[in-house]
Amino acid sequence: MTDHKMTDHNKIRQLLALAAAEALDAKESELVMRHLRECAECSAELEQWQQLASGLRQLPTPQPSADLVQRTCARTEAWLAEEREHVWNVRVMISLVVFAWALTLTSWPIVRFASGGLLSLLDPRLNQSWLGFAGFTSLVWLTGGIAAVLLSLHQRRERRLA
Repeated sequence: MTDHKMTDHNKIRQLLALAAAEALDAKESELVMRHLRECAECSAELEQWQQLASGLRQLPTPQPSADLVQRTCARTEAWLAEEREHVWNVRVMISLVVFAWALTLTSWPIVRFASGGLLSLLDPRLNQSWLGFAGFTSLVWLTGGIAAVLLSLHQRRERRLA
């Protein structure tokens, strides 16, 4: 065989297993068939591949046990529920933070207006009522944060026990 024919021969040999599995497209299949008419060695090898492929097709397809399927479905459902809960928790936390900031920013002018000190809002000096309000707001935020952490820990503990 010439060098060019040897290269083509090696390419065709690489396609024989796929040809036996009927996994080639029409162009590749025609190329292999044309080569097989001229090459007895590749024809014999294709026949061996076809026998192997036929034997593999006759083997039974392994089926998972019903228990394995049930456990896998249960785990998948639990994972999906956890993911939905996580997304929900993130949305709720973002909403609460936005709401808390909006409430904090709007409550100071409302408190000042209700106390009759609307003009003192324009005063750049920090006065006692503002410091008291800032301290109260910080305490509320800290308490809310501690409550959120404790709630999260309690929820994790319940999940582990379930």
